[in-house]
Amino acid sequence: MKHLSLFLACAACLVGLAAEAPSDATFADLAVAEKRLAAQQAIFDHSRSFIMASPEAKAWFERVRVAVKSAENPEVQSALSQVLLLDPNYKPQSPINLKRAQEYDAPEGTTPETKLAHLERLLDLRRSSKEYPLTNDELIALAKNEDFATAQRANRLLRRISPSAAAPLLWERLAKLTQRSQVQEVEDEILRLPSTLATKYLPVEFAGTALASKAAWMRVVAVRANRLSKTGKALCPVLLPLLKGPANELTEAAWAAVPRLFSEADRAALTEASQGLSERLAPKAKAALDALPAK
Repeated sequence: MKHLSLFLACAACLVGLAAEAPSDATFADLAVAEKRLAAQQAIFDHSRSFIMASPEAKAWFERVRVAVKSAENPEVQSALSQVLLLDPNYKPQSPINLKRAQEYDAPEGTTPETKLAHLERLLDLRRSSKEYPLTNDELIALAKNEDFATAQRANRLLRRISPSAAAPLLWERLAKLTQRSQVQEVEDEILRLPSTLATKYLPVEFAGTALASKAAWMRVVAVRANRLSKTGKALCPVLLPLLKGPANELTEAAWAAVPRLFSEADRAALTEASQGLSERLAPKAKAALDALPAK
């Protein structure tokens, strides 16, 4: 009997506490910086007392929603929005869409451009080569297209499918280009080739005439050539005259390639080539000489 009396007394206290809802003055205190924290805590504590859905809970949280809409302070809006999560009628929404995503087959291309787009999509999805809309021969033909965008896309896809077929086409394309932006795109594709293929098809005598394409060729030499290979040995006499050129990107790339093609035994010839260079090239020549391997 004693325990029952104690339980009823506690229940009466809880009911009394729940009934003491924050007044309008408490909500008004939200606009006062000094009283804001205490008002937020009072509203939060009262909101926690609603465990089950009830008309009282509905009325209270509707009052909080009105306060959120009328509040101008972002801090108050954020705090009251968190209070609304305590609403027993609140149904949390899953961020995961339970409905299964529908898959639609992409339409097959009818023009070279749409076929290239379709092929790239299939490559990204790692689909079987039997589904490819273009054969290697058709890709090679498109890689020689006069339109640069079409040819470049075909070269890029051909590199992903058959790097050995793409390598000579990329070097051939690079030699014909004059615009720096186009040269940069082709140079990037050449550098994405397997290093063995990039070295195998690396031209000793570059056919290009534009400064940008020559500089791109030499930059590839600087990162792919090997002085011990047949190509590397053939490049040495070609590189020496370029070291004495004017201050431009080709001469800079040539000096960057020096440690790849020469050794300490060639220091005398390289030192002679470094004489009389401009202020732009002198530091690069010094760095190249300092980086010469011993053998």
